[in-house]
Amino acid sequence: MAENRACGSTTVRGLWRGVKILLLSFVFAAAYNIASARFKTAAAPAASAAAAAQQVRPAPTPAAGIRAAAKTAVVYYFYTNTRCSSCKAIEAYTKEAVDKNFSAGYKGWKVTFKGVNVDEEPDKHFAAYYRLTSKSVVVQKFSGDKALSWGKLEKVWQLLGEKSAFIAYVTGETRRLLDEK
Repeated sequence: MAENRACGSTTVRGLWRGVKILLLSFVFAAAYNIASARFKTAAAPAASAAAAAQQVRPAPTPAAGIRAAAKTAVVYYFYTNTRCSSCKAIEAYTKEAVDKNFSAGYKGWKVTFKGVNVDEEPDKHFAAYYRLTSKSVVVQKFSGDKALSWGKLEKVWQLLGEKSAFIAYVTGETRRLLDEK
């Protein structure tokens, strides 16, 4: 009977060893695929990299329905189809900051808010143009239809739990950008 246990125990150990080897094989294969994909990207010919860099990205334009005034600014909230309560709060707080603090304009600037879904076909280019990696708030200045400087408000996720600080941050950063020459 002791021999049967030992034999069964050996079989179980052998089975676990096989499972471990199989799992490690999958891990190494995945790591190899990732590394080779990165190498292929890094080793791509300079001509194709230059072509990709020269790919035409449409410049942003003022929000739809806004006449191309001499000085306009759009406070964008970029989101995707997947939205949580935090994402919706960022949109609501940003819109409130713009409505509350810029409804009469700011030093000759007409400031508006616009929510944009970057998962929708006509607006996908914004993700590349503004280098978006997640839902983001961006302030963009325009002179007529010509895009000027812009800034991404990086702290909106950190300030989400404190509405008044969030609104003050959006207001302050928007004013700072508009005050820049």
